[in-house]
Amino acid sequence: MRKKVAFWIVMILVNVSLGVVSVRTYRDLNARIANFETHQNNYYKTYAEMQKVLGFNSEYDFNNILVTEQDLNTFFNYKVYVRTTVVLGVPDKLKELISGSGQSATKISEAPAMVIGRHVLMASHVSDAEIFSRQTIGLMTSEGALGITISLKVLKYSIALLAPDGSKHSLKELYRNKEKDFALFEMPENVSALNFPFEIGKNDDLKVGHFIYLNGKPKINSEIARPGFVTSLVSASPSGALLEVKKNDNEFGLSQATDQGDSGSPIVAFRDGRPELVGIYLGWIGRGDDNGRNTRSRALKINVAVDEIKAKLGIDLRELQY
Repeated sequence: MRKKVAFWIVMILVNVSLGVVSVRTYRDLNARIANFETHQNNYYKTYAEMQKVLGFNSEYDFNNILVTEQDLNTFFNYKVYVRTTVVLGVPDKLKELISGSGQSATKISEAPAMVIGRHVLMASHVSDAEIFSRQTIGLMTSEGALGITISLKVLKYSIALLAPDGSKHSLKELYRNKEKDFALFEMPENVSALNFPFEIGKNDDLKVGHFIYLNGKPKINSEIARPGFVTSLVSASPSGALLEVKKNDNEFGLSQATDQGDSGSPIVAFRDGRPELVGIYLGWIGRGDDNGRNTRSRALKINVAVDEIKAKLGIDLRELQY
């Protein structure tokens, strides 16, 4: 009997001891959880403050502090070109005026473009047969040299994507807006090309001073990648009289130095360091003899092309880019 009583006394004491230990452990656990939550809150507060100082605000950046080398290399290594070939008929009376021409003259142009899904987006004027057909002929007169622009008959027109492996693939034109200066083509189903590596941005979020980069293809100089800033949210160019200016809400101004061959080049802005496609380079601002042509440039707002393509064709390039 005494052994049973002793056994139960021991068991009670053990359970009481375990209960005391459990209570203390529970209190210590609560304290640890509270300390962890405090530490976590302080960490997130500090992290948020650090992000604020660095410029993390879900908006486009005014500098390149947050831009990574990897993203820049990805952007600069993105090379997709489209070759446009136009064969023009040359009338007999003009053969002597167009040097080296026979019955026809061939014009070839290679311009940057962006592949999005199975679609190719580029500037219109670098692939427009009508523009290629307009040729300027120089004549010598008693008053000096005179340039006359005429339109030749287009005998043949072809446009092809130049793949990185050197192969060429014919493109089908789906849509073209000559006034806004963009065109959309479709690749054959069996062709895969390097898709543009970043998502399509939103021009409504752009502000004057936002940092941007252009990935070009100039014919004259070798500066492919050029940094710059948004200089205006509309483009403006001389129209008619010297003091008259034509504004275009479909375009924005940028500070990059540009040259012939850059047309169609992609332009990216950076949202908290992440690149987004915001524009297609179209040309410089001003007349052809304007000394500021290489420093005052204009670009098509990407929203203009993407929204119109979706409205007219039902193709949402934003969805295809994800």
